[in-house]
Amino acid sequence: MIGEMVKFRDYCDEIFTAKVVGVFSDKFDVVKFENTAPYYWSKKTKSFRSVKEKDLESVYLEVESSRGKTDYILLKEALS
Repeated sequence: MIGEMVKFRDYCDEIFTAKVVGVFSDKFDVVKFENTAPYYWSKKTKSFRSVKEKDLESVYLEVESSRGKTDYILLKEALS
């Protein structure tokens, strides 16, 4: 996911394309993508576990436009 280009709508309903530079979460310390699904680092099991459906709202992407502007979007806001 990091390094890929994604499209998203801003608050004015305009579509933008930007490069993903980071994956973060309000709930988990470390989040990564494998096979188009987010995984978090479990301190309890000392391994990566898949993010449950109810916790997907906490995952967001840091994206950078071609002009260098940084935005943060929710995972569900990414169009592609």
